[in-house]
Amino acid sequence: MIPVVVALGSNLPPRRETLLSGVRALAHLPDTRLLATSALRETAPLDAPPGSGPFLNGAVLLHTTLTPRELLERLQDIERAHGRARGAPNAPRTLDLDLILYGELQLHDDDLIVPHPRAHERDFVLEPAADVAGSLRHPGLDRTLAQLRDARRAGAASETPASGTGGAETGGSAP
Repeated sequence: MIPVVVALGSNLPPRRETLLSGVRALAHLPDTRLLATSALRETAPLDAPPGSGPFLNGAVLLHTTLTPRELLERLQDIERAHGRARGAPNAPRTLDLDLILYGELQLHDDDLIVPHPRAHERDFVLEPAADVAGSLRHPGLDRTLAQLRDARRAGAASETPASGTGGAETGGSAP
């Protein structure tokens, strides 16, 4: 079975219930085992339309024999079952499921890029992903998720003003 990290996000009520339902749906995918689920984190929306509410974000570690394409289709099915409507980029959403890592695979198709091209730049993805799969290597960067998270933390700490202001999480949205 292939280790897979999926990021979850929601910023439309009921966020927590929707995310937990999404995790249950992931646990019932065929040829797939749910191994770990992160805590949920509230984050400010990133690059979202004005008035967008805060997100709850998390991640899961799965083992699967589904192909990346099959898994993407199942993720989109789960999103639709939870009322996800695709509109403007970064628009509010009931449920967002993003395939972050699929083992050591690197894939670049028109509608599927693995690893997720911005996951390592987004604390709201990287923090929960490292919680559930810190030892997994990002194949494009040849560093573990924990190493990538720690490097972002160190970078954020070095950018924090001496006065103690700032330093808050740089925000997030659904991945």
